[in-house]
Amino acid sequence: MNWWQAFPAIAVAALLMFLPGFVLARALGAKGFASAAMSPLASCGLIGLAGVVGGLVRLDWGLFSYLLVTAVCTGLAIVLRRFVKGRVAPVAPASVVPAVQWVAILGGLVAGSTLILNRLLPAVGKPGNFAQVYDNIFHLNAIRYILETGNASSLTLGRMLSPDAGIAIYPSVWHSLAALVAQLTNNNVFVSENAVIVAVSALLWPFACIMLVRGIVGPRVLPLVVAGVLSGSFWIFPFQLLQWGPLYPNTLAYSLLPLAVLVLVGLFKVGRERFLDDVSLWSFLIIAVAALFLSQPNGVTALLAFSVPLIAAAWFTQLRARIRAKARARSIALVVLWGLASAAAFLVIWQALLLSYDNWKPSRTLSDAVNDVATGSLLGGGETMVASVAAVLGIITILWRRKGGWMIACALIAAALYIVAVYMHQGRFRHFTTGSWYQDPYRLAALVPLFMIVLAGVGADGLVSAVRGWLRRITAKRSSGRRLGLPEFRGSAGLYAVAAAAILALALSNLVDRYHGPGLVTVSNQIQKSYSFAPGWVVSDDEFALMSRLDSTVPKDAVIGVNPFNGGALAFAISGRHVTQYHLSPDPDAELRKIAKDVTTAQPGSETCKLATKDHVRYILDFGQFYMLNFAVAGAYPAFVNVVTTPGAKVELVDQQGAAKLYKIDAC
Repeated sequence: MNWWQAFPAIAVAALLMFLPGFVLARALGAKGFASAAMSPLASCGLIGLAGVVGGLVRLDWGLFSYLLVTAVCTGLAIVLRRFVKGRVAPVAPASVVPAVQWVAILGGLVAGSTLILNRLLPAVGKPGNFAQVYDNIFHLNAIRYILETGNASSLTLGRMLSPDAGIAIYPSVWHSLAALVAQLTNNNVFVSENAVIVAVSALLWPFACIMLVRGIVGPRVLPLVVAGVLSGSFWIFPFQLLQWGPLYPNTLAYSLLPLAVLVLVGLFKVGRERFLDDVSLWSFLIIAVAALFLSQPNGVTALLAFSVPLIAAAWFTQLRARIRAKARARSIALVVLWGLASAAAFLVIWQALLLSYDNWKPSRTLSDAVNDVATGSLLGGGETMVASVAAVLGIITILWRRKGGWMIACALIAAALYIVAVYMHQGRFRHFTTGSWYQDPYRLAALVPLFMIVLAGVGADGLVSAVRGWLRRITAKRSSGRRLGLPEFRGSAGLYAVAAAAILALALSNLVDRYHGPGLVTVSNQIQKSYSFAPGWVVSDDEFALMSRLDSTVPKDAVIGVNPFNGGALAFAISGRHVTQYHLSPDPDAELRKIAKDVTTAQPGSETCKLATKDHVRYILDFGQFYMLNFAVAGAYPAFVNVVTTPGAKVELVDQQGAAKLYKIDAC
């Protein structure tokens, strides 16, 4: 299969991310660009909610359950809007011709998507390839788990690893979306997963960046194009998270994050234009939190962090205004109290989202970490100087206008979180500030580009304003003295703006390709290596071919003994046949250790045979001793590796492809 043949799956993934949410957004009162901007947030919130509700009422995951929940929520939204009708102020239309606004949005989207696709598709190779790295074993098996069980609930997805757990929370929106693509397009989990990767990385992410900048600076052509181009210019996101891990749920959450921040922009009224009424904004804030939490909870933590400057500024402004107006002490006390209540709620929620994982060591000096942020060379990767220079222009614009300091503060928060992760030693402070992200510098580095793009968009807006002012002064001089002999501008100003933006988009894309190229080339090579079937990699062509036949060589009720470290755990994702372990973690329990130690040499009636019979372990996949990670626990499966060399092993060879072998256990 080539990428053109995979296009229907990618299109289905995109439609699932936009259309149901668009219906809900319209029902909640969103119009114009806001209805489009809120669509992915609403769709992902609906996917997460449909999965949870389906799990509770035992309604299998599929298009029907997704559309049913969408219909119910849309109906409730219509009732809500009728209830508040006449109580909310209407939103004025955009200040430019809609066609100009949408040309700018689509132009920026095409530019950003093209930059990402030109790197991503060749790096992945074929739509059926998959990242042969740690986290993807879980992700692929989780998609298959949803397809096999019909349960897409974030409350229970973790049962794949811990079947006896009552509540086993794992955010499932990514996996639910991929499972739905597989159902609707009849593709395997690998093609479906890659379709979602492309739709999220090359469509949702640039779209979200453009919409956030649109909400802040208004329907200005150049800033929207700049935001689109720069969304495809950072090697750390989305590219690095697609290789490191790969962190697919985080990629989805971070791609939704700009739209969640856009909701805050509307709530705190820090954008150029009012694009949603207050009832809609509060509704979308609830939806945004749900969508982020059910995609990857640290998206909620990031939203909390970026809300701090806005909340603090609103509190300080109110307090100063009441003090200057010499308001009553009670009025001032109320402002103080809501500030304290906000801080307390923030600390409680932040603390609840912290995780116990703390294995990362410092990796950069302080000066290196600061330089990383300033140049975009995060974690020592390639510099992103075009974006950095544009962001500096944005900072200058904000300081010149004395408005928008919250954006600088948010950029500094993202920078500070990264610096803490890569520079500071383990301890309470580092855990408190970065614990929601597993203290993982890759996840935190991926937050830095967002507000660099925002600042760059503001810088482009400031540049346009400066040029306009300069042209007005020239025009004024010409009209008074006509000394310069400059030609008259005729025709549509919007047409000139679009044409100029198109030219600048091409120029900026070339600059990005030239000056950001080294980092993008490096990460592209990393992705290509991760997605490769090169001999000696975790899953070879022979091993994949053998696993592809398991649905015809292994009964459906049988369980296959595997060493997850040599790729055997992926037998479930490929064939749907159950295995003894679906991920590299957690470590095997005592029963599995006993089976994996001597099941091929055990005697009938022995404890090992009783355990194997109870767990239906009747087959073994033998992929040898080449391990993804050379951890000590990889050696805990001697009965599943090099089976024929084990003295006294009682097995029957059922299938073989090259060095990969499938055995039936005869010992018990």
